[in-house]
Amino acid sequence: MESVAAASPIPGVLEKGAVIGRYLVLGLVGRGGMGEVYAAYDPELDRKVAVKLLRGQTADAEGRVRLLREAQAIAKLSHPNVIVVFDVGTFKDSVFIAMEFVDGSTVGYWLQAATRTWRDVLRIFAAAGRGLVAAHGAGMVHRDFKPDNVMITKDGQVRVMDFGLARRFGADAEPEPAVTGSGGRLQHLLHLGEEAAPVPRAPPVAAGAEIDLDATAKLGPGMASPGVALPSSSGRYLEQKLTQTGAMVGTPAYMAPEQFAGAATDARTDQFSFCVALYEALYGHRPFEGDSVVALMSNVVTGTVRTEPPVTAVPARLRRVLLRGLEADPDKRYASMSELLAELERAPVSRSRAPLAALAAATLGAALVLGLRHSSRGELALCGGADAHLAGVWERAGDGARKQTIRKVFEAKAKGDGARIFAGVSGLLDAFVGRWADMYRDTCEATHVRGDQSAEVLDLRMACLAQRLGGVKALTDLLATADASVIENAANAAGALPNLEGCADVQALRSVVPPPSDARTRERVAAVRADVAKARALGDAGQCAQALAASEAALGAAREVAYGPLVAEASYVRGRSGDYCGETRGAIASLEDATFAAEASRDDELAVEAASFAAVMYSDRFHDSGAARRWLRYSDAILHRLPGHPLLEAHTLLGWGVVYQIEGKDAQAVEAQERALALKEQALGPLHPDSATSAINVGLALHELGRDADAEPYAARAVETLDRVLGPESAQLAIALLDHAEIATSLGRFADARRDLDRALAIWKKAGADAFFIAYGRLDLARLELAEKRPSEARRLVEGSVDTIAKQDATMGALARFVLAEALWSERRERARAEALARQARSALVAANAPAHKVAEVDTWLGAHASP
Repeated sequence: MESVAAASPIPGVLEKGAVIGRYLVLGLVGRGGMGEVYAAYDPELDRKVAVKLLRGQTADAEGRVRLLREAQAIAKLSHPNVIVVFDVGTFKDSVFIAMEFVDGSTVGYWLQAATRTWRDVLRIFAAAGRGLVAAHGAGMVHRDFKPDNVMITKDGQVRVMDFGLARRFGADAEPEPAVTGSGGRLQHLLHLGEEAAPVPRAPPVAAGAEIDLDATAKLGPGMASPGVALPSSSGRYLEQKLTQTGAMVGTPAYMAPEQFAGAATDARTDQFSFCVALYEALYGHRPFEGDSVVALMSNVVTGTVRTEPPVTAVPARLRRVLLRGLEADPDKRYASMSELLAELERAPVSRSRAPLAALAAATLGAALVLGLRHSSRGELALCGGADAHLAGVWERAGDGARKQTIRKVFEAKAKGDGARIFAGVSGLLDAFVGRWADMYRDTCEATHVRGDQSAEVLDLRMACLAQRLGGVKALTDLLATADASVIENAANAAGALPNLEGCADVQALRSVVPPPSDARTRERVAAVRADVAKARALGDAGQCAQALAASEAALGAAREVAYGPLVAEASYVRGRSGDYCGETRGAIASLEDATFAAEASRDDELAVEAASFAAVMYSDRFHDSGAARRWLRYSDAILHRLPGHPLLEAHTLLGWGVVYQIEGKDAQAVEAQERALALKEQALGPLHPDSATSAINVGLALHELGRDADAEPYAARAVETLDRVLGPESAQLAIALLDHAEIATSLGRFADARRDLDRALAIWKKAGADAFFIAYGRLDLARLELAEKRPSEARRLVEGSVDTIAKQDATMGALARFVLAEALWSERRERARAEALARQARSALVAANAPAHKVAEVDTWLGAHASP
């Protein structure tokens, strides 16, 4: 597999066609703290090579001479398990090493590509160990051994590579670099100054690629041990900076205590790193915990190794060998790598515990419940393993077990055509998990195949995807035991799943306050997060009372855990649930709490969602454009630092559209809603319920401008989409039918309007909808009767519905009074009552802060009909 980049615009990077010595640059394949790796062509021997430019410590002639001497020593290594070095030399102010271009993958990727037995792992690492033995025999210590610095060729050969940090040891060794700065080594590490720009990892296909120090170490931004305060600007790239300061070299997760101390290194240093990597490969996690460099350093230098996993197929004797190799005191380790390998290669006796396959299955099951944590091989999913995680949640291929279960429930319990409803829900879920699986693979391959993303970023993105998948699982768990009410709203719930775009925003993910460092609290966070997802699924499926109770319980539990992002998520879902239940004031309060908690936790995505939702409620429910504007301005401010989120921008634009509409700024309302629609179609496609909702909003905004001929196609498109996607008995379709009917009535297309209204009322009656919805539909039908000059029919439809509508929506209740007043005016004996109803309607509209044009409409009628 080849990975040759095109000409790169990155400053300082050579473009295709440049010449290093006799080698013609084909493209950049990797970049790290020590320099760059290029694919190149050797014209003399007619072969492709990898050329590494070593830029570290070449600021003066003495440094270049030392690096050149060490590179020449590496070139003298000749061993089947060491990368072949063809040539060394100087290029401008740098030293270069030309080596074989290996067609294969790193051991780190190999470990992820399939389940490996402990014997498979031991065989590969023993070969790599023999490469280290050869280096040590030549007086070289690698100082940066890790899985991503070992290649496996396509024919199974194992090669240790990336000796860019290697140094000679022994009598002729150069002294270790001195630590610069003052105030002690730890103080020096904790005051690193400005952040360094992150550099991409080399892909596994290129030999000799330099790997970022944070690429394999899960060290969260800004986290430290108790009593140690890291500067806020330094935590994120602390690992990367370590090789730049001269204080220490290597990858922190695999570094020996003497490297942390900046002391002399020798072959026993590589032995320690080797044992860390082998321990991780065998057990699925590294031997030393630590979510920050400081915490990791503390555990390494004190020799605090994790306890053995309760279920493992790894023989106990292997662990004892590794623990000796992991001793903090080099003198307590094995005398040489050869001695360590001899101990490892003695045939261990397997213990009678669960096989590795059972361990993998248990890990996967726990991952689905607790959030698919991805800190190590045992927790990372395979790049092609998305379907394994979707099994039992919502399978992509064919008719999986979960799909079959839900289909049978729908066909047995739906009030309408269960098969048709299932088809709509299935299409939405298929589309969502398809996007999820594509992002899952891309996220994994970015680190393990292309090498342009660090392991830290991999963990952040995978955790985000796991959380989104938790929402799918909560919904399908609900659908698997659904009653008729849940089935009725199932398509709405499937269309309301949280968007995935945030899982690609690395900057935003890095900004969020990281999870608690102790395992028990993290597990509690995962459990409460699952409860939050369940509460959201209940609300989206129309289960108001259950959703409200579940969201309140989840919010209480989140506050007990006291992890800010979780409190924000639970508050947001509590706000959504309150909105479903008509508890508007409480819902807004919860949404405001969610916004503040998200802001405190630096969860920008959730802050925008909560603030824009609160703005829509202020404008739509209370017609309070002042409050709505404040929240929308806040959303816009966050979006300025959060580019690339079309759905978040669409949510905010929807809010602005509603504000403009109630302020009578109809042209601006149309513009905002049109932009929101375009963004939703960009992110979700035109056949998504959310896109259809935005199409309705555009149509209604045009209707308010009197541009009904332009409005009708948008409303018709929404009806067609919802009918196709959600089915002919969807409650959301019924609302779209009412909106289309209103526009059709204004156009004089009375037959079309009546068809739509009759259909909407039939949907609600069959579903046993709340009396408010039936009354709402009858109100629109009464308007149609008035337009067709049948006031007595209008009176019959609306007279008993006014109070029902007013209890739920003051503005709509006032408009219902006005429609009744219009209907009554045709009967002379009822004109006094009609005038009184119209005046009541006007007062109610003013009290509800209704749009000015609604009040003006009543005023115009009163001016033409009322007594002076």
